[in-house]
Amino acid sequence: MNGGQQHSITVKLGGSTTDERRVIEQLSQDVAQLLQSGYAFIIVHGGGKEISRVMDERGIRPRKVAGLRVTDDATMAVVEQVMNKMNDEICSVMRSIGLSAVKVIGAEGLLICDRKGPVQAEESGKTVSVDLMRVGTVRHVKSEILSEILRQGKVPVVAPYGQGDDGMTLNVNADTAAGSIAGATSEELILLTDVDGVVASRAEGRPAHTLTVAETRDLIDKGVIHGGMLPKIEACIHAIECGVSAARIVNGFADHPLKRALSENSIGTKISP
Repeated sequence: MNGGQQHSITVKLGGSTTDERRVIEQLSQDVAQLLQSGYAFIIVHGGGKEISRVMDERGIRPRKVAGLRVTDDATMAVVEQVMNKMNDEICSVMRSIGLSAVKVIGAEGLLICDRKGPVQAEESGKTVSVDLMRVGTVRHVKSEILSEILRQGKVPVVAPYGQGDDGMTLNVNADTAAGSIAGATSEELILLTDVDGVVASRAEGRPAHTLTVAETRDLIDKGVIHGGMLPKIEACIHAIECGVSAARIVNGFADHPLKRALSENSIGTKISP
């Protein structure tokens, strides 16, 4: 956790939000305004649809075994290329409105990872062991790298793929990485995605404004939270367990979602301890 005077927030740009310049422009405007109010921001981005597009362009078929995505060398090369390009584009937009955005590559000392071992999965009624290859889990966040950038009044923009002890770059779920970064550096975590929040009741179909960690765990156990929402919720829970005061899941396509998330309770879902 950040022990300084600034209120540090990790913001994850996810879903298809990274594919629209308007979203990045509004995020940049919100950051610029909120910096004047004592906030500090760490921006973490995913790869959006661009990774899939480049793989398709190069004739690289996504590999899945029992529904689990495998990251081979060819896929990892695309991940790194796209993440670097996307990071440059986000930094460029931020700099165009006067922000001091700093490119940070997770694999360059920030995210120390363990390679994920084989996992057990069900396929055709049988339990199979799946080697996900170059997939990692974050073991340690070298938070001083980000703290120093924040101390200088700048905005770190993190491409969240990591590195193992052997120097091999590893693909990391961006939501999971954002949760780990927030837990090591921030007071809050905000996930900007392409949904309005966490739907706690299938009957109502509307996102809940507030949830506790216990309530979210119950929704996971009941199967209400599943699929792509699961790693987002798990990232929120991990960040809170590391000391973050709150985590929010907000629709990044809303008008000025970051500013509204910090001033209104009516946007997105806020998860608290």
